[in-house]
Amino acid sequence: MKQWLEGHPKARLMARKRAAILDAAHREFMAHGFAGTTMEAIAAAAKVSIMTLYRHADDKEDLFRTVIAETCERALEAEPADRGAGQALPLAEALQARAIRFQTQLAGAETVALLRAVTVETGRFPDLAESTWQAVIGTHRDAMAAFLAHREETRSLGAEERPRLATVFLDRLVGTDMLAILLGGHAVSAATQEARARAAATEVIAAVQPYAPGRRLV
Repeated sequence: MKQWLEGHPKARLMARKRAAILDAAHREFMAHGFAGTTMEAIAAAAKVSIMTLYRHADDKEDLFRTVIAETCERALEAEPADRGAGQALPLAEALQARAIRFQTQLAGAETVALLRAVTVETGRFPDLAESTWQAVIGTHRDAMAAFLAHREETRSLGAEERPRLATVFLDRLVGTDMLAILLGGHAVSAATQEARARAAATEVIAAVQPYAPGRRLV
């Protein structure tokens, strides 16, 4: 989408209209998908003319790319490396808290809508599939690896071992129910999430134990 320089006399007005257009496009794409959304519907939802819409975006593909990219950016920002987080908790409790947060975000309405929208259009926008994966999964893996690098009990893990263990941790938290959610089903119960969190934390603790002799991990 087009951007206007701050020095442009209409920069603020254009920025407000751009935000309204993106908000409307996000709602339309997430509700109806790429194929089911029209530029006319987006213009109407944004309360701008079709001419104004085309001043901001070249076409529907341009808008879709921008919406997906900005949704991914929000997902990335929502999961910072938080190096100091959880330091007061025993490692097992801190891991379980991260596991619950990951499962909750993965099954959240915006994440599910994003995955549905991109999955249908991977043939048309193959690059968006990669950026979406990074936003939805990769950011949690990287944050988990950073967490392990900062905790005293796990600092001695090798640079290659931390992301591997982070991947194993996340793998234990995603079940076949995610497919059911994408197909319109319901998320698993809180009890199931907690059970998965404990199992994932236990596996990480077992892998870390040899590197932290004598330390309290649970």
